[in-house]
Amino acid sequence: MSADNLAFHAADPRGGEGYVILLHPPEADGTVRCQEWSSVDYMAPGRESVVRADELMARVEGWRREGWKLTESPERIRGWLRPPE
Repeated sequence: MSADNLAFHAADPRGGEGYVILLHPPEADGTVRCQEWSSVDYMAPGRESVVRADELMARVEGWRREGWKLTESPERIRGWLRPPE
């Protein structure tokens, strides 16, 4: 991971599957490239995708509402997901 990326862990409060998410810098079109690992198998290759930043933020907000533990605050993640001006 470089300083140009943001990584965080999302842990289910009930002990279910959690995730490690690695975010690359957002694009001007509002998309962000990310990699995701499941807590079920951190050694497996990360699933790579390109998602809309607002969709990813909705997922983070859902986790927050459900009481998930996040290693980065939703505010910091939201700030990271702002496209460059």
